[in-house]
Amino acid sequence: MTASPALTAFREEFTDFVRARYPLLHVVTWEEDRAVNEIREIARHLKHQVVAWSVGRGIFTEGENDKPAATKLQTVDLAAAVAAFDKTARTSQGHLFLLLDPFRYFNENGADPIYTRRVREFAMAIRTQGYRASCIIVAPPAKVPIELEKEITQIDFPLPAREDVRQIVDRLLTRANDAGPLRAKDPAALGEAFVNAALGLTAMEIENALAKAVVDDFKLDLDDVENMFRQKQQIVRKTALLDYVDVRGLGMRDIGGLDLLKQWLDIRDGAFSQEGRAFGIATPKGVLITGISGCGKSLSAKCVAASWRLPLVKLDMGKIYSSLIGSSEEHIRQAIAACEAIAPCVLWIDEIEKGLPRARGFVGDSGVSLRVLGTFLTWLQEKTAPVFVFATANEIGMLPPEMLRKGRFDEIFFVDLPTDEERREIIRIHIARTGRDPSAYDLDRLTAQSGPEQFGTNLALTGAEIEAWVNESLIRAFDRRTHGDAGAELHMDDFKSVIDRFVPLARLRADEIQDLRTWAEQHAVGASRKPAPAAGTKLVGGRALQLG
Repeated sequence: MTASPALTAFREEFTDFVRARYPLLHVVTWEEDRAVNEIREIARHLKHQVVAWSVGRGIFTEGENDKPAATKLQTVDLAAAVAAFDKTARTSQGHLFLLLDPFRYFNENGADPIYTRRVREFAMAIRTQGYRASCIIVAPPAKVPIELEKEITQIDFPLPAREDVRQIVDRLLTRANDAGPLRAKDPAALGEAFVNAALGLTAMEIENALAKAVVDDFKLDLDDVENMFRQKQQIVRKTALLDYVDVRGLGMRDIGGLDLLKQWLDIRDGAFSQEGRAFGIATPKGVLITGISGCGKSLSAKCVAASWRLPLVKLDMGKIYSSLIGSSEEHIRQAIAACEAIAPCVLWIDEIEKGLPRARGFVGDSGVSLRVLGTFLTWLQEKTAPVFVFATANEIGMLPPEMLRKGRFDEIFFVDLPTDEERREIIRIHIARTGRDPSAYDLDRLTAQSGPEQFGTNLALTGAEIEAWVNESLIRAFDRRTHGDAGAELHMDDFKSVIDRFVPLARLRADEIQDLRTWAEQHAVGASRKPAPAAGTKLVGGRALQLG
């Protein structure tokens, strides 16, 4: 089978390092078996012999016949093993010496310094004595001892690519479909869903998740794709910088209004499919949503992830920053790496402006926030992993201008106060969530009570305020029931009593909202279809978007 581009790049880079006789390499991976097999194939091509060590097996050879080492070399002591490697490396034959999971010898409290020193001396001998050899550490990510930092070169071993994942999934689906009473419904349709869900997992994790799905109910369907997402959730949980957001039960139907934004997102769903990639569509970078607080920006992030059947992870920029020197920059790199590990996924950054240096503002943190910003912007511009960034901002003016230029996001949308039609839909959604029939209420009257007719020109409730209005009205109705009216139910009078006491956000922050609308007129696209402006007025709040 043709190797994936990532695996091909690893083979080429690793081969170049060995030919250049780099003394000490760290192949960073959780998949020791896959990595060792690849190293074995590269060694065979280079006509090098592979000799490996682990604390469990001591020294053993890795070759075509997997021959055991001589008994006198069967040592489990790392220092003695490296000494044996040094002696073997003095021969004219090329060698690759593998150390499997040795970092425990270096980094444990009270670790004997002989181990770090012996490995360092071996690396220096390879470099200065002309050995045809390299020492390869195969281990998960780990802190490198300071004594080895200048000697060691790290190289990441890639997780299974789409082609590799497809082979694993197809093999297991075929096995499930042929196993007597076990039947997989529509294996072809399931295959693509499982492949997308499994990307970012190790081969073992993929096989385990599929096996669990099979033994659970002896059938495979789209519900079992959630098992893959749960495996990815474990990756996120191990990264304290990210939160895994449960979006089960949500969908685009839960967003009232924002038709243009929903349509724009809907036509990009296909970009993550195999057909979309074959057609030549580049993976969407992401979208920045700004506008009035409480008008559905955060809900949209949840609903689009649910609609696309992708995991949603949330990055709190406040968790990035640390008082330790260099930690903040390392945190943003770790968060990015975790997102790419579970890709394809949606990365939600809520109120992004609060975690980045302000435009033209004083930076009093010795440049830490600027370096974090630089790392993040470079990734936004150059990322190839299918991570769709869904960023929201309430105060767009606080964002640095370089964040807003083309190439960072595919589009910038402005979310305004909901129109009459949108408020009607939002009211309907929230009444339905209480278990009541929305048609039993005068939706036209409720729409009027939530807009300019109640509060004045250009004033209306936000989506969050409408949700609170419905909930407060329900509480008022329940209060009547608990105080003697056993048959009390939610009535129109409850809505009226509550709304008369409301002071909408649009009135409290009228000047800020107007400034936002003025900015959006030139720099953003409106997320909603706007009604025709009244005679003598002009439409503000974002350019119109033509989607066909």
